[in-house]
Order: sequence, then C-alpha cells, then structure tokens
Amino acid sequence: MPPARLPPAGSGAPAPLASPPLAARQTDVRPGPDTHEYTVPKGGVPGSRDTRSLRVFDRSRDGLSDFEKFGLIALGAAVAGSILSNGVEVVQNYGDQLIYRDQDGHYGLYHDDDVLLRRPGARVTTEVFPDGSVLTRIVLVNRIIIITLRTRYGRVLRRHVYYPDGRAYLLFDDTRILPPPVIAILPPRSPVHVLYTENTGPALLRAAFEARPLQPPGRYFTLEQVRSIPQVRYLVPEVEIATVDFPSGSAEVLPEQARTLGTLARVMTDMIAENPSEVFLIEGHSDAVGDPAINLALSQARAQSMALALTEYFGVPPENLVVSGYGEGDLRQPTQGPDPVNRRIIVRRITALLQPTAP
Repeated sequence: MPPARLPPAGSGAPAPLASPPLAARQTDVRPGPDTHEYTVPKGGVPGSRDTRSLRVFDRSRDGLSDFEKFGLIALGAAVAGSILSNGVEVVQNYGDQLIYRDQDGHYGLYHDDDVLLRRPGARVTTEVFPDGSVLTRIVLVNRIIIITLRTRYGRVLRRHVYYPDGRAYLLFDDTRILPPPVIAILPPRSPVHVLYTENTGPALLRAAFEARPLQPPGRYFTLEQVRSIPQVRYLVPEVEIATVDFPSGSAEVLPEQARTLGTLARVMTDMIAENPSEVFLIEGHSDAVGDPAINLALSQARAQSMALALTEYFGVPPENLVVSGYGEGDLRQPTQGPDPVNRRIIVRRITALLQPTAP
C-alpha cells in the first residue's frame, strides 16, 4: 500500500488519519529512553518582537536539538528538495516551520503547535513513539498542566488542560473519525465582521465572538477541518485586527501596537475564565508579493507573533490559542501587488465548531 498523502495545511480538505497514532493510546507521558524532560530557559522561546521568528533552533546543552526533543525529528532533518512522502517536496525548512509543495503545486506548512506553550520556566516532558507521534506534558509556572498529542509532522491532534484545583478540560480531539464536510450543504458564511480598533468596545467584541452561525451546521468538526477548509471556519464571525500593521516582509508586533490589544485580550481572557474549553484561532495572512512559500511562512509567523503578544502583554492563556498561516491563499483584495489590506490578522472563536455542546 502506498504511503498516505500528507494533508495540505491551509488549503483544501485535510486527509483523514488512516489510524490513530501510537501516542493516542496514552493520556500522559511515561519515563523511558524515548522521554526527555527540561525546563524552558528565559531566552529559549521567541517573543512577539523576535525578528528571528523564521529561525532554526540551536542545539541545547544536553546535545539534543529542540526538534529532537519536541519529536519533530523528520522535519528537523528535512532539507529543501527532499521528498517526505508520495511526491511531497520540502521547499523551505526554517527550523520550527517547514514549507512543502505537493504534486499539484499547492503549498502547505507544518509547524510546532506547542511553541506558544513553552514559556520561560515551563517544565516540558516529551515522549516520542516509534511512529514519530509525540505526547507532550507541559507544566506552566502557574501549575497548569497541558498534555498535547501530535503527529510526527507536528500536527496537533488532542489537547487536555488540567488546573491545580483538579478541573480538567478537553479542548479538541482530532483522533475522532469525523467525515469530511460536504461544502455544498454547509450554511452560509457568517455576516459578522468586526474591524478591531482602539475604540472597539468589549460588549461588541463579545457579541461577535458569541454569534452563532446563520444556520446550525448539524455537526461539529475536527480542528484540522476548521483550519484547512475555508468554508468551515467562515461559519463563525471574524474579528480583524486593525491596530497591528505589518510592513511588507515583517512579522513583528511592536510594543505600541501590542498595547492596543488590551480590550481584545480582556474579552478573550474573561471568556476563557468562564469556560476553560474555549478555543480561539489566530489567522495570519499576507499579500501576493514574492514567493508563495515565503508568504506562507511569513503569515504563520505573523499569527504566532500576535498570539505571543496576547500572552506576553496580557496573559491570555496560550493553551486556548491555535495559530494558522494562510499566506496569499485568502486575499481580502485580489491584487498581485503590495497591499496592506491583505497583510492582516483575523481572530475567530472556534469553540462551537469543535465541541457539540459549546454555547
């Protein structure tokens, strides 16, 4: 049997899992030769102003690269021109992001979905399984424990959060076998679009996040379906961030821009405090100038920088955030030249798409 085709990240319908990865059989890491533990140092993670967002991780003092620790061994070793599977070619490898091109010429991106969680002082334990899947246990400085299951290519499949008072929440679980959505019968796109400025009030933001689809979709979705199929994520409202302006080629969130995010951060934090199962998607987009592969990586870095700013400046829980870059694949204005309208960040509350009982 030929190897399964790698799912394109950011465009098209993702390929379903052929079978659950070996790591899915466990809910916590176990001691052993394939388990590594370390504490994240202060300088060991990127920040929202890190101009090296598209960086290659250095080797740590114990000789293991960050990629080997995080279980992304196949990605860390991949070089441009190499073939991952079934004709999928590696185009660029930035260390924590790998850009590939499939046989149809579509670009996709694999990245480390746990990067937001590895904050300074966090205790990280990873167990790598023979099939390359990874179970990660991260203990934050506030004693919250996050357990994440990932495939060998970094695709996050499941995340549990455990609070010090004994509460436990499942945020999403892509080990569930859900049928692909039939695009033709999905409800219409949400008409709610909020342009977030410094004058946007918390009531408007909350009302936008809580607005339901025009028609119930009659089902729920995997996180990968939400991320990869535009018609699925369009079911929920979008909040477009107008206070962060990315120059061409930049993914940096400046401090004066980050300070404008206070109202957004407070609404998100309040909603998470009321319902710790909330999940927010941070989308990064680029214009169509330059190489599509570079634009895809750049949009991913923008989404990550935005999420880091919300966490660093305002304490939005990183475990409730997921980020996705879409490059030039979802232009606001269909122009091929430089256009700041297309260099944007979108925030969506996707809880109701992932969890059938979510409000």
